[in-house]
Amino acid sequence: MSLSQLALIGLAGLGTGAVNALAGGGSLISFPVLLAMGVPPLTANVTNTIGLCPGYLGAALAQRRDLHHQAARLYVLLPIAVACSVGGALLLLHTGEQAFGRAVPWLILAPVCC
Repeated sequence: MSLSQLALIGLAGLGTGAVNALAGGGSLISFPVLLAMGVPPLTANVTNTIGLCPGYLGAALAQRRDLHHQAARLYVLLPIAVACSVGGALLLLHTGEQAFGRAVPWLILAPVCC
């Protein structure tokens, strides 16, 4: 990777962090940039997710007082999130990276359109 590509990825990372800090949705910046730099879709997805996790953890810790009263909602949503995550991982393992690459644009657009 060239120095200009690394600089663009770094700039996208800063933009992603700023967007996530203000409103969320920074993946709409970082993920396409990784794809444009030639990173395969599955690797870009993993890289993007791992890169954003510290921000999500920080936000959860900063808002822990507000989240304390959401325990009932957590007990409803956590099993659904775990089931969907496991289902998605199993689907990815059985379909491969090529199918994931074809599905990525639709997975990104779905939350925006709905």
